[in-house]
Amino acid sequence: MSNYIKVLGFQIKLELESNPEKEYVIKNKEYERQLEESWKVIKERNPNIVIYPEMTYIDDNEKIMRSLSKEKLIVAGSIYRDKRNTTIIFQDGEKIELPKKYASGAEPMIRFQEKITPQEFLKQNLSSHTFEIEGKKVVVLNCMEYYHLAYYIAREYPDIFALISPCSNNNPKVFQMESNALHNHNENIYSFVVNSVSNYNHQEYGKGQSYIYGPIQYHEKEWLSQENILSTTHPSSILTLDDSPSYFYGEFTNNLVPYGRSDNYENNPKNILVKK
Repeated sequence: MSNYIKVLGFQIKLELESNPEKEYVIKNKEYERQLEESWKVIKERNPNIVIYPEMTYIDDNEKIMRSLSKEKLIVAGSIYRDKRNTTIIFQDGEKIELPKKYASGAEPMIRFQEKITPQEFLKQNLSSHTFEIEGKKVVVLNCMEYYHLAYYIAREYPDIFALISPCSNNNPKVFQMESNALHNHNENIYSFVVNSVSNYNHQEYGKGQSYIYGPIQYHEKEWLSQENILSTTHPSSILTLDDSPSYFYGEFTNNLVPYGRSDNYENNPKNILVKK
């Protein structure tokens, strides 16, 4: 078992439509091209975890997602089920559906949403959102779930390796502010927030700017900066994508030893890659 978890995140360009009851992604040629390219990258990189943005999933992709998820966790995005934005996850060929518990004012589901407090979520729902991969626990939080809950989870559950959030939002900087707060208190946890670049009813909406926060050695942060892999000034910021369709790949551990002279030193993160 490796100390490193290999994570691959796809910032997909989506055409979204909505009506008073649901949102849905348009399956056009560009959508199909991007998804087919992503499947090739998954086979090439063989990651432990794959993350797609919110609203990326369609049922036509179920067969390939089941196949690709052998020995992997694939957060395939989300789809509307019975007026509810539902996160779709595949692990070892099994499909899991998790109805989203928090919504923004832009989402049709908010008209039908019952409110739940963070304390109620942690007690009633956290276990169903928690997955194990390579002996590490990760929690999947769909967009506004991350915004409302990540801070509490990071403070109260120190054994969690990462928070994974598929998003489709027009204000990723607000999410980064939330990440700043939680990573100020827990320097040993990761946030993988994967946003879409999207049009919503033919208007620009999703801004991209997917990002990773987590434990990172000082010198590695310098190297990534010199390679023009962007991060914020926050000490836990690892990278931020721009607003174009792209993906990131990296290998991550939370066994962080700060001193390069130590026999136990492991460079972290490693093999970081950003591509259009």
